[in-house]
Amino acid sequence: MSTSSAASPSTLEPPCLGLPGFVEPAYAFDWDRQPSTAAAQRVCLAQCPRERFRACAQAALSAGTLIDEENPSVADGVVMAGVVCRGDKATTRRLQLALGQEVKVRVRPDRCLTCHRPMTTRRRKREGYVVHESNGRCSSCKRAEQRAA
Repeated sequence: MSTSSAASPSTLEPPCLGLPGFVEPAYAFDWDRQPSTAAAQRVCLAQCPRERFRACAQAALSAGTLIDEENPSVADGVVMAGVVCRGDKATTRRLQLALGQEVKVRVRPDRCLTCHRPMTTRRRKREGYVVHESNGRCSSCKRAEQRAA
């Protein structure tokens, strides 16, 4: 006599298993724009149980990390949690949005954080402005910081 018990949603196979479009083929340079990839994204968004969807998005944030790496890398060449993963910062942002996490957007300040002079970019050099280097500092302050270290 066997008792049948209903399987919980977490033990069910995900709806994406065995379907085309979830993994980038080696020969397709435009894989992210193919109809099978768009269909894969729709399957994720419409058919995946919410807890599995969240687990998939969380796993994708570190799926590209190699064994000997310390910093986690995002997945690349797959569709996970409805996101075409490309291993870049945009993929990280989309996955964080799927998880409902706050996405940090870095904006270059108008003035240097150290000397408070107005900054511009290298491409748009303007008189009276200093060139932005990194981390909100101008090139002069950044180099002075490097020399002091």
